[in-house]
Amino acid sequence: MDSGVVFLIFTCFSVVGSEIHTLEYIYTALSKPVEVPGVYEFTAMGILDNEQIDYYNSKDKTKIPRQTWMSERLDDNYWDKGTSSRKSKEQWFKVNVEILMNRMNHNYSGLHVLQWRHGCQGEPQPDGTLAFRDGFDQYSYDGGDFLSFDPGHLQWVAPVSQAVPTKMKWDHSQTLNQYTEGYLKRECMDWLSKFMGYGEKDLKNQSAPGVYSRAKTTKTPGKVILHCLATGLHTRDVEVDIYRNDDHMTEADGVTSTGIRPSEFSADGTIAKTYQLKKSIEILKSDLDIYRYKVTYRGDVTAAGKWEPESDQVTMIAIVVALVLLICCIVAIVAVFLVLRYKKKVTSSRSSTTTDKELETQPLENGEPNGTCIPEAENLMHPNGNDFLIYQ
Repeated sequence: MDSGVVFLIFTCFSVVGSEIHTLEYIYTALSKPVEVPGVYEFTAMGILDNEQIDYYNSKDKTKIPRQTWMSERLDDNYWDKGTSSRKSKEQWFKVNVEILMNRMNHNYSGLHVLQWRHGCQGEPQPDGTLAFRDGFDQYSYDGGDFLSFDPGHLQWVAPVSQAVPTKMKWDHSQTLNQYTEGYLKRECMDWLSKFMGYGEKDLKNQSAPGVYSRAKTTKTPGKVILHCLATGLHTRDVEVDIYRNDDHMTEADGVTSTGIRPSEFSADGTIAKTYQLKKSIEILKSDLDIYRYKVTYRGDVTAAGKWEPESDQVTMIAIVVALVLLICCIVAIVAVFLVLRYKKKVTSSRSSTTTDKELETQPLENGEPNGTCIPEAENLMHPNGNDFLIYQ
């Protein structure tokens, strides 16, 4: 994914609570091109609850969807306007990166970065709507805070002296500040509600994720690894927890994680359709503690269970039991055979005076032990916007 590097850089800004939904747009401009795959001179992306929903870069110069429901629910007009808007911002950033470099007395030989992040947070209401909770409009330069909007006081905040000239200029225009407040509280919230509705309808029509657990013997003698895999996830909103008895296990206890990563892409390879997450822990085969797992997907517990004793141990126990039962069966058969043989001898001696006809009519008693089923070892480890012209 060509946007992967940039996306990882910027998601650290986002803080989303379990009941709070966030729509944000992140832009980054470099002072010059770099020879790093997947990193471009200018990139822009829309993010809904930590899920990338659209993307643009200075190489392809086209705003594209990153979620299937975005491509299905929004028409060509939306994407055409979005592309035009992103191209305009690309030029704006190119000019302003140079302005800031001069203001900071930075030379052109080094690499410098200007970033812009803006968006809104909404809180679900009993009637199903989203109420405005917070809004943000922030600029940073070379990773440090440069300028941010205070919607409560309708003014810009300059944490560094080099940002003061811009603050004074923008605060002088109350129309700009009122417009910014209006976008955050209304326009952004409208799009957040709309996108949430699109995504929810899409998720309701999708199948539940698959959850698989198993124990695997390691190369280290006497140890086994317990795995829990959640796959077929349509969002990144998933947690896999491992417990020993009733204690929650963490990385400090030896739990390892693959991290949430794509498991299926769209036909053109640009959209991650599903994700997966696997967590594991290595334990001793002789460990008698109870190990359990729990998978929480989109706020609901999707699956929970426990790992049974490793299959090798179960097989060994079953073999021992089977051998004991087999020996019992053999002993019983031999005993019956000896009894029958003894009875035959006694009968022969007592019937020495009987006729041949009588011999034919006297049946030989046939004893047979009760059939005992030798159990097979069970494998208990079964798998269970209309793009807003200025902002977006």
